[in-house]
Amino acid sequence: MRGFSFIINNEYFIVDVDVVHKTTQKLMVTPVPSAPEEIIGISNIKGKVITIFNLYRLLGHNERRKKDYNYRAVKAVIFKTLSNSAEQLGLLIDKPGNLVEIDDNAVKPPVMPAGSEESSCICGIAEINNMLFRIISIDSIIKKYKLNGGIENEEII
Repeated sequence: MRGFSFIINNEYFIVDVDVVHKTTQKLMVTPVPSAPEEIIGISNIKGKVITIFNLYRLLGHNERRKKDYNYRAVKAVIFKTLSNSAEQLGLLIDKPGNLVEIDDNAVKPPVMPAGSEESSCICGIAEINNMLFRIISIDSIIKKYKLNGGIENEEII
């Protein structure tokens, strides 16, 4: 698997590079009234609505808010969706990482309590250069929040 790594709150994550559309350093986010806490807001890139999620919240953690994201430019990873979808998905990140090669045999099942918030978003873990990376399942986020469409490449771990 080829993955794209990034950091959120000093924790390391990887997503399948085939589902990454782009990364952005300055994405203006508009809050959505009554949205779940996991959703920071929405943004518009070339006419497509992008729902921006806070992965730390998706994993069930109480975020230590360093700043208010409302109407602010944020760093995000934007993911591909089906071409017939009007909505895309993005994740707030602190720092983009690198492209990494992961041997499929190196991916282990995540160790977490059954029913935890994290279990619905993380599909595996891998150790790379003595650092532990959690592998994110973007499809599970799309299904959980009933976003339109799905990932173009269904070959996610």
